[in-house]
Amino acid sequence: MEALGIEPKLLIAQVINFLIIAVALNVLLYKPILAMLEKRKKEIAEGLGYTEKMRKEEEHLEGKKAAILTQSRKDGQAIIEEAKKNAKTQEKQILEEARIQAEALVEKGKDTVEKEREEMQKTIRKQSIQLAIAMAKQLLSESMSSDMQHTVLAKHIKQIEKI
Repeated sequence: MEALGIEPKLLIAQVINFLIIAVALNVLLYKPILAMLEKRKKEIAEGLGYTEKMRKEEEHLEGKKAAILTQSRKDGQAIIEEAKKNAKTQEKQILEEARIQAEALVEKGKDTVEKEREEMQKTIRKQSIQLAIAMAKQLLSESMSSDMQHTVLAKHIKQIEKI
């Protein structure tokens, strides 16, 4: 080996130095780096697991949201239908009340017209009686005496009043 330019003592010393450096690097650098890489790998795996868990939770919540929206729409439609039914019922009630009020007004109008007609008839009768009395006085004053006129007039007034 010496002929090749290799000294065995120097070679052994370099091999020992290499082994010492390899052991030192293994203990001081390689194992901590591997431990740190393993820790980082676990953190990444946990992060991915957490992300997957959150994605599943989000899908679950989206499903719940969709179910709630569907139920809300159904409830809203039911409320709208109920409101329409109530509106129709109220419409019928209002129309019935209006019809009853209209009938009452018509009946009241008929009563008023009937009362006015009766009063007009009474007024016409009174005026007719007064006119008849005036005509009778005029006719009787020309042909009869005053006592006779009163007797005849009283008799005819009683007959007219009975009518």
